[in-house]
Parts: sequence; C-alpha cells; structure tokens
Amino acid sequence: MKSCMKKSEQQILDAWREEAERLHDAQEFSEDGILYRGKIFFEDNAWHRETGDEETLWLKAERNLLIITKELNDTEAWNIREETGRPNVIDFSYQKGVPFIKNLRMWSYGILHSTPNYYPDFEEARNMELSGPFFEKAPIAHVNCKKQCGGAAISQKTLSEYINRYSRFLKEQIALYDADVILCCGNANGQNLILNFVKSQYLEDLCPVDGTDGWIYYSPSTGKVVIDSYHPSARIGYEETYYAMMSGFMLTLKNMENA
Repeated sequence: MKSCMKKSEQQILDAWREEAERLHDAQEFSEDGILYRGKIFFEDNAWHRETGDEETLWLKAERNLLIITKELNDTEAWNIREETGRPNVIDFSYQKGVPFIKNLRMWSYGILHSTPNYYPDFEEARNMELSGPFFEKAPIAHVNCKKQCGGAAISQKTLSEYINRYSRFLKEQIALYDADVILCCGNANGQNLILNFVKSQYLEDLCPVDGTDGWIYYSPSTGKVVIDSYHPSARIGYEETYYAMMSGFMLTLKNMENA
C-alpha cells in the first residue's frame, strides 16, 4: 500500500458524496475510514479528535483491523474518523457507554491481542479501563456501508439497496485499506449482507474455517481473515459472543501458522 492512503481515502469519499448528491441522497452524509490518532479534545459538548500518525500506525502494524457496520445511528452527520467511544461529557468514564462501543472495544482488544495459542480472557477485554484506551490507540478503520445517518435499525432490504447503489465506492474503500482482519458487523437472522459483499466483490476465494461454527472465514490467496459478526448493538450475551469469536479466531491463527 502506498503512503498516500489518506489522500486516496478522501478522494473515494468525495466521489461517493458527489454521487449521493446527484441522486439527491446526500443529506447528513458521514465520512469514515482510518480512525484518527491525533489529539483528543472536548469542544461544543462533544469529544473530537485531530488527525495524527494513523496512516503510519496502520502501515507498520503487525495486524490491523477494518470494522464494517451498516450505518450511523444518529440524526446529524459527523466524521466517524474522530471516533473515540467516549460519552460526550468532559468528566467521562470508560466504564460508561452504549453496548455498540463496548462490544467494539472488546472485540478489537481481543482480535488485536490474540496469537495462535492465546487470546485475552473475557474479564480482561471487558475491563473498559484497558480496552477503552486501547481502542483509542490501535490500528483500526471503521466504515459504514450506508454513509447517510439512520436510526436504531435498518431493514435488510434498505441495506441491500444502499450497498448495491454505492458498491463501487464501498469496494474501493475496503480494497484501499488492505486490512489483515475484516470484522463484518451485519449478521441478522443468519444472513450477513456485509460479509456477502466482501466475498463477492473483494475476496472471492473466502471460505469458512472448519471448527469455528461459521464465525471465521479465510482467504487462502491473501491470508486475510474475515469475521461474521453480529451488529455491536445486538441484544446478545457479551461473554458468549466474545468467547465464540475469539476461540474461532485463535484457531484460525493456529491453522495459518501450521499451513
């Protein structure tokens, strides 16, 4: 990957927005991508973040992580690259937060600390005093399939329409990052439209890893790992989901080591 990744990222987002404007669909358009790693500051009753050395961190990381979710659950657009997960109060606590960010912190912590023989225990990952600051420093990109703001839920039909409508840009953005691990947060009733898109448009040789109960997929030609995950806000057990995901991921790393 070239060192002009951030410039290319912005070009993709600008073209995506232009197409949305042409379709009269650009209201509350939220940009996203490699999470900023510069200064964190509180302004206008919200936490913000400046751009920093995120590109260098991403390129030099032993393992980086791309998180793909459906849409932004908000009424106003904001730059997802400023994401910290902190509650928007100046005297914040990492322990306070919505399930969406708590799960992303735990999953990211586990994925980026795992080895072929180890993954962090649930109690360690769920300690927000550990996984909260880690999430703010780790090589993570966060992309929404639908850039326009939405609500607490989006139908499979609507998500599919947006994925298809802007498929060229979504594919370009995913390919740009060349991520080692892709977390597809879209499983609903046994179907994951995000995973399906990654498989059909980006990693065509993606196949399920035996022994992971459908959680983990692997691309033999690239060595990339893709995780079939629930949405981070899904009403499911934190502990059960964490252990299922991490045990499958560790097994995959072990298989890769022994290949």
